[in-house]
Amino acid sequence: MIYFLFGPNSYQALRKINELKSVFYKKPANFLVEEFDGDAELSSEEFRAALGQSSLFSKTRLVIFKNVLESNERIFKILKENGDFLQKSRDIFVFWERETEKSALAFFKKYAERVQEVKKLGAKELDLWLSKKAQGFGLKISKEEREAIIEEAGGGAEWALENELEKKMLAPPPSSTSDAESQKHRMFSRAATTASPFLFVEKLVSAPLARALLALKEAEVSGQDLQRLIYPLLWKFKQKRMADAYFKGIQAESAMRRDPKDAYEILERFILAVKA
Repeated sequence: MIYFLFGPNSYQALRKINELKSVFYKKPANFLVEEFDGDAELSSEEFRAALGQSSLFSKTRLVIFKNVLESNERIFKILKENGDFLQKSRDIFVFWERETEKSALAFFKKYAERVQEVKKLGAKELDLWLSKKAQGFGLKISKEEREAIIEEAGGGAEWALENELEKKMLAPPPSSTSDAESQKHRMFSRAATTASPFLFVEKLVSAPLARALLALKEAEVSGQDLQRLIYPLLWKFKQKRMADAYFKGIQAESAMRRDPKDAYEILERFILAVKA
């Protein structure tokens, strides 16, 4: 089966790809996920092998190709030769192309189970998206503030807007004119200095699995708010351009909002998935 995404909106395309991957990861162990990126200069021989290869340890594969057609024109020729095979295959082949030639679009419309365009969002669509996203983060943002943020976002708007929301989540509480409030904020500021979440974030992101799990336990013991710890983690994954880990983090954040008491277990599963 073939599923085809086309268009320049990388945020929406990667979100849909990761939704498919998350469904597969929940299935039994005999399901296999493979991923190929055109930026890695996939050769035509590697592409042909990826289409037909089977595994003794898996019954069904989810095979993802991101922008591979533009990297090598021979790849599309191989794809056309295998249209009937892919359409009838028990494996699921997902293609995303930022730019699509008419011939490629015609091929996918003929053979794909689903063809979906991922367009850039307009101003009204971005405003609605930002409003819903802010609510999900527990933030209240006025219409005027949303308009200002959207105007500054420019290209790749959803990535930039989400980054702004994360900055707001990580921002310290506003100062107060009250002496008592100021003293309380200073107390919290000192506490944050002695147990900054970023002390743990680097280990959670970069350390081997065992060290990362130990860092999570240390964060819990130090009194970190585990629900809020996910936000600097998301920021770090985005800075490192780790898109797959970033979207797994979004799913973990959503799960923790639904079940805050299970925050530690959710973060633990998240780390295991990222380090796998």
